[in-house]
Amino acid sequence: MKYPIFLTIALAAAVQMPALEAADKIEHNPYGVCAHVSRGELEIAPQEFKRMHEADITWVRTDFDWRGVETKQGSWNFDRLDKLISIAKQDKINILPILDYDVLWARPAWNHLNAWGEYVRRIVSRYAKDLRCWEVWNEQNSGGFWRDTPSGKNYTTLLKHSYEEIKKIDPTLTVLYGGTAGVPLAFIEDSFKAGAGNYFDAMNIHPYNWQGTPELMLDQIHDLKTLMKKYKLEDKPIWITEVGWSTAKPNTFFREVLPAAFERAGIDPGKSAAAVISDLEKGFAGAAILKQSGNLAMFRQVDEITLEELPNLSVKRYPVLVPSIGEEFPVKYLPALLNYVKRGGTLLLPSGLPFYYELQPDGRKVQVNDKHMKEFHIGWEAWWTRDGVPKQETWQKPGPEFANAFKVYFKPASRFLHDRNLREGDEFIPIIAAGTDNYQSAVAALYKLNSDLKGNIIICTRMSTYETVPEERQAEMLPRTYLIALASGVERIFWYNFRSGEWEPDEREAHFGIVRKNLDPKPSFRAYQTLSRLCPTGSSRPSLEKKGSAYLANWTQPDGTKVWAIWSAMKACEVELNVRGEVAEALNHLGEKQPHPGKEYTVTPAILYLVGPESVSISSR
Repeated sequence: MKYPIFLTIALAAAVQMPALEAADKIEHNPYGVCAHVSRGELEIAPQEFKRMHEADITWVRTDFDWRGVETKQGSWNFDRLDKLISIAKQDKINILPILDYDVLWARPAWNHLNAWGEYVRRIVSRYAKDLRCWEVWNEQNSGGFWRDTPSGKNYTTLLKHSYEEIKKIDPTLTVLYGGTAGVPLAFIEDSFKAGAGNYFDAMNIHPYNWQGTPELMLDQIHDLKTLMKKYKLEDKPIWITEVGWSTAKPNTFFREVLPAAFERAGIDPGKSAAAVISDLEKGFAGAAILKQSGNLAMFRQVDEITLEELPNLSVKRYPVLVPSIGEEFPVKYLPALLNYVKRGGTLLLPSGLPFYYELQPDGRKVQVNDKHMKEFHIGWEAWWTRDGVPKQETWQKPGPEFANAFKVYFKPASRFLHDRNLREGDEFIPIIAAGTDNYQSAVAALYKLNSDLKGNIIICTRMSTYETVPEERQAEMLPRTYLIALASGVERIFWYNFRSGEWEPDEREAHFGIVRKNLDPKPSFRAYQTLSRLCPTGSSRPSLEKKGSAYLANWTQPDGTKVWAIWSAMKACEVELNVRGEVAEALNHLGEKQPHPGKEYTVTPAILYLVGPESVSISSR
């Protein structure tokens, strides 16, 4: 998922971010998780629910699949869901059901409203007494889930019909807009234009930020609120029904494929340093997550640089640069990036189509397709750009020069690299070849340049090659995610997900959980416990401010005790800490006791909680 990531709230390092103030209290438990308890985890749901209560998690989001209850046309079976609801009631767990997906005889669902309406009527009327909130679809802006070309207008058609059927059953039921993949403002506005605002009680998003950190949500939620206000929907609450990071091991692309590619490029990572761009002060996370995730552990050293450091970046010191892990890059700095390659530097572009989007100085993300390909001597094509290119490849294998270097695990890319922009002296070397019976190209390639450009460019067009973090990093991000969302006015947040499936060690989807497959806690579970204990239901909504690279949140517990949380987004920074009043407890994000901080304090991405002081302030050093 790729979204604009230029922040509009956090600006220059010396400027304090306006505090996100809110006088209201957290009246209802905001802590939720996603769990597949309506599918394969039904048998262990009692054990899962027991573990959830240890972290004060009382909300569970799960699919109420249409195909799971109407197994064949006209044949309805609710046994599994009946069992789930019985267990949830006994264990005092609130279920948030998702009304979603289709059946073979009614695809796409939005165009078969009579059949869809019967499913909605049957399932909602059966459980309305116990389940008071209903989410209509999941990530409808994604073609894979929508089962058709995503359309805000068509989603509104489905939403309207669902809303009307649900309200006929009980007008006091809460209808949620389906959680969107990311915060796709254009899609959401198209639905608002079609009248969607009349047919939901709570807005709903999935603000994943694979590129970086939870702090990027500040901009996403701010922009969503601005859009809702434009359509007079500002009084409707916002929920987040999915957000999270996976702790899968580094992808085989980094562990096996890249070392072979660097060897062919004449680079020994074990003796070299790599630079990754990380510049949250300019709202660009760049490739910092690659360093955090350990995916670049092959290098002797990995350093973060800012965009301003790029023009003078030493090729000798940093022979490899990762400018971005997505498809966007700030247009202002593209000339400096090109100059780095002219001077012999190697660019690693590990995921998607390079420079497909320009990030403008005002934060806009502009799709420019292949505008910058020729100047970098690289090129890509897809079925929508040239006749004869398949919509999806049917095979992948190592390129001819890498036949015995690594094993390829097939994950379709549907975007292919070509050599038509090379100049005399340049080479195009397929790393991962791909194609069909009638087409052959590459989805990963080394552009070895020896013309006016003297460096290398390594590209992989497959998505999701980097979207993992170590368990320790997941634990740091979880409480920051909740505090940022709550401070931004979000009503309820569901972490994706509760239990890791662990079917493959490096499969992203298998490791999102905060507990392991056997329900043993991961560090992030302890971080969840600590947060829910320190910010329980009935606390004041956290306020949030920023000084330099440091963030400071504070709230008041129901008994009047004040709590403060201090952290940085990416890397450590020095602050002057002023604490007035007694510190009853100083805890890290895992709930472990910490020394009481002095006036000079090093802030890190791991939260420091201070319980009890009357006031805490920070200033940059």
